[in-house]
Amino acid sequence: MTQGKKITDLSYLKEMSENDNSIIGEMIDIFLEQIPEFEDEISKSFETQNWQELGAVAHKAKSSVRTMGMEKSGDCLEQLEHLSKGNLKFELQLKKEKGIEFSPQDEKNWSNVKNETMNDNELKLIPVFVEEFLAQCSLAATELKETLKQL
Repeated sequence: MTQGKKITDLSYLKEMSENDNSIIGEMIDIFLEQIPEFEDEISKSFETQNWQELGAVAHKAKSSVRTMGMEKSGDCLEQLEHLSKGNLKFELQLKKEKGIEFSPQDEKNWSNVKNETMNDNELKLIPVFVEEFLAQCSLAATELKETLKQL
């Protein structure tokens, strides 16, 4: 178990399951299986600067971490989702300025991100949020494994 404040808060899960330990245990098991996938996909998309993928994974993971009461991680993912759209917009703007023709996917992406606003300082936060999310996942996994033993 981690020292100090817990990373997870299962209040919502307990309420939704009416304190049914078998449901709680099943949801924790599913989440523990998802953690490596989330960590891997977030890391890879960040390292390859695939902003569209980073935003998609952040969006997908957000509801799962919030179900486990990981509000700080949920907030990190929300920021990653938002900031990845800003990076994608920047890349597409460069293509536009250079006169590079948009692919059909670029056109679709452009319509989704053209109204995003952010500055360079905000974009520099992406690595901070990625690192924070990965650290939180590791701590949460330890906590949740302990919780499973107590159910």
